[in-house]
Amino acid sequence: MYYKIFIVICLTVINLHANEYTVCEVERFDVNKAKEAIETILLSEPTNTKCLLQLANIYLKQGRIAKGFEILVDAYSVDPHNVQQSPIASVLPFALKVTNLRKQAGATNDKELWNKLGDGYYEMGIFNEAVYMYRKSLSADNTQDEIRLKLSISLQKNCQTYSAIEELKTIVEHEPSHIYANYYLGKILTYDVKNLEEARRFFKRAKEALISKKEEVPYLEYTNLLSDITKELKE
Repeated sequence: MYYKIFIVICLTVINLHANEYTVCEVERFDVNKAKEAIETILLSEPTNTKCLLQLANIYLKQGRIAKGFEILVDAYSVDPHNVQQSPIASVLPFALKVTNLRKQAGATNDKELWNKLGDGYYEMGIFNEAVYMYRKSLSADNTQDEIRLKLSISLQKNCQTYSAIEELKTIVEHEPSHIYANYYLGKILTYDVKNLEEARRFFKRAKEALISKKEEVPYLEYTNLLSDITKELKE
């Protein structure tokens, strides 16, 4: 579901140019100049929904989805009819839901709400937003190893390789037999850092932990993971 919504966002944001202020047309050539010009207009006209919609569109195109949603919801609060008639209206229901959830999470600092937001963005492939949400969750409770694992994967997918390694090493420091933390350390060190010697050490740990927990791991997951680790170790 989240992935389908992401596709809708990608298809929608490229079409929000018609009937906007002339200054907004600068976006076709220089997004940053367009953004500055629109924000200048909004300083004196904060309820200008046309410019709010265009600014939301810019943020969405830049991958700053949460900020784009927030501005879209602001525009909706000013002029629901105009927003509902705009090309970007197709993502409005999800924007309202996510923005409301984020407000609740901000007010309560509830780790489960931050995790829900993080998972939603992760499933959509919006890893920069997933990183932010998982970090907020860990600031509320830093003992969540599985959330830290998701954070590390999000960081790696967001090309923050060494930050991902740091988070994974934090997991194995207090849980040396964590299967997936060791496994992903092996993967990242092999393919991103090219440190094959250190990677082998973590793959060995992952294999030992997996075998010791054979009865706890679903059969298909166990066999696939064992096969892949064995392949990486060239055994």
